[in-house]
Amino acid sequence: MTTRRTILQGVASLVAPAEIEIGGALDASPSDSPFGILIDEYREMLNQLDRLFAVRNRVEKIAFAQKGDARDCSELRLIDQKANAWYQTEKEMIRLASRTRAASVDEVVQKLILWRLVQFDQPSFNNACDMIPFSAYRDLLFLAGRESLTKDSDEKALAIVWDDEAFNYSADDDDDDFDDGEPFYGEDEEDEEDEED
Repeated sequence: MTTRRTILQGVASLVAPAEIEIGGALDASPSDSPFGILIDEYREMLNQLDRLFAVRNRVEKIAFAQKGDARDCSELRLIDQKANAWYQTEKEMIRLASRTRAASVDEVVQKLILWRLVQFDQPSFNNACDMIPFSAYRDLLFLAGRESLTKDSDEKALAIVWDDEAFNYSADDDDDDFDDGEPFYGEDEEDEEDEED
């Protein structure tokens, strides 16, 4: 089982890019568990990304004002390198959280809170079946007496869960899943069996 020391060492190893400085834990830490630590670190990372994009917007505006083009701006290239380092750090943090086994139900809740934080800017769902794990996450939050850290995004996602028109498909829709002349799943196998008989 992964220990708290291992998690802390893992978090420390993620700070390798000099451009990304992960600060100390926030006051609103869910607990001192491995996932609580990762939640704190990720929330601080999100603040850093916001600041990085704010700087990028200012630099880009100045570059356009001076040159009319920002493609040759060395400052923007440096900012983009920092952003790439941020996303690489995020990927490593996701791997670390995914490979760490929760030691209690409360840590499962925290793991799911981290999951939601990582994809907080996706208030919609790619597939109808994505609504089930989201709903389970919300149920678990409620049962554990936890507050969501992505309330606005959750409200948009909940609206889709309760929307009867969401994910309504039919064979008449212009969708690749319903190509004319293509057999439905299993039909081609049945035809082959009939030919063998």
